[in-house]
Amino acid sequence: MNNELIRSSIDNVPIKISYSPHPQNEDLEPHHICSLHIHDEIELLYIESGEFYCLAGTEELIAHKGDIIYLASRVPHSTKTLAHGTYSSMLQFSTINFIETKENISKYLYRFINMGEIPSMVFKANTPENEALSHYMRLIFIESYEQNNGFESFIKAGIHGILGVLYRNSILLNADTYFNFKYVDKVLPALAYIDEKFSEQITLEELSEQLNLNAYYFCRLFKRATNSTFTEYLNFVRICKSEKLLTSTSMSVSDISLDVGFSSVSYFNRMFKRFKGCSPNEYKKIRYKRQ
Repeated sequence: MNNELIRSSIDNVPIKISYSPHPQNEDLEPHHICSLHIHDEIELLYIESGEFYCLAGTEELIAHKGDIIYLASRVPHSTKTLAHGTYSSMLQFSTINFIETKENISKYLYRFINMGEIPSMVFKANTPENEALSHYMRLIFIESYEQNNGFESFIKAGIHGILGVLYRNSILLNADTYFNFKYVDKVLPALAYIDEKFSEQITLEELSEQLNLNAYYFCRLFKRATNSTFTEYLNFVRICKSEKLLTSTSMSVSDISLDVGFSSVSYFNRMFKRFKGCSPNEYKKIRYKRQ
């Protein structure tokens, strides 16, 4: 199975673009494009012609000419064509490079919001959402190919246009509206403590002491700030920490579960399945692509 073919990486613009490696007048046979993998960027695939298949997590997506496949950040996916003469163009970018974020906020708090976002979908041709996305994608492709004076600014404007469509249709969630940053600021010491001490057996009393609050009031404050409980957020951070170990080391699942702070392998397996949609053993087989 072939890797995705990255043909263009624009200087000073953190995006990645790929085009079909074959002239579109060739009757290219159906073939695998990329085996199961993940990456930090969101991905948009514009289907130029033919019939395209994408396995995204456990969901099977089939797209035809004019359709656009959307894949959220870190969604395991594989791709292949289903018909002769199938061609597609791809755009990848990380939202963190194009949105303003609050300083000193844990990166895991921003990743936490991803659980409420749509992991994958097909924008069908001739719908308003598809037409809007197609407009901005075409703008980016043309500007990256021609590279006339000021093309970087047009590309960045195109990315912001895409983000606008995704936010307006609740495909992506805006952290500023999801989190109450008035309360987030108050629990920052607790978030930093979790980030640093995640592998230890952190108690509610310990975190409460970080803010000089009683445990009951701290729980209410943490819930208002993060829309989750302390335990749920701690488990999420531990699962995020385990991802890298699963994909970059030969450690066993049981050793990894202990390394990130879980006292029970079965509980680790259950939490991993809940947050990632697959078991740790299944996740180990996924190839992480750092583009």
